[in-house]
Amino acid sequence: MSDSILQTAGALFQQIEAGNPEGVAALYADDVEVWHNFSNAVQSKAENLRTLEGLIKSVAEIRYEIVERLALDGGRMMQRHNLRCRTRDGTEFVIPACIFVTVRDGKIARIDEYLDTAQANALRAATGRATLG
Repeated sequence: MSDSILQTAGALFQQIEAGNPEGVAALYADDVEVWHNFSNAVQSKAENLRTLEGLIKSVAEIRYEIVERLALDGGRMMQRHNLRCRTRDGTEFVIPACIFVTVRDGKIARIDEYLDTAQANALRAATGRATLG
């Protein structure tokens, strides 16, 4: 069971790195909830896919440097990573993050994401996107 949870969660990051929001959508349950520490709000599937599409379109490369990935009880996994984004001018931004993913019936049902907003805002500013609150 924990292997399938890790595989499903791992596929999420592979699809984002590949710039494939349709692949992400296929991994999400229809009622997925995505929570972020910077807003303390939950995004729906459509809202989160728009967020991911904005990131994908604004950078030349996305890469996850996995620091730690663990299967947890209750169909969950935890991952610490450095999100590495390269802008079109070649500047690299590194955003440390920790994410919890809950998998239900083979689909991602919930994500809780904690990220360094100072680094995320530096990337957003460099790519012309509104900064996080």
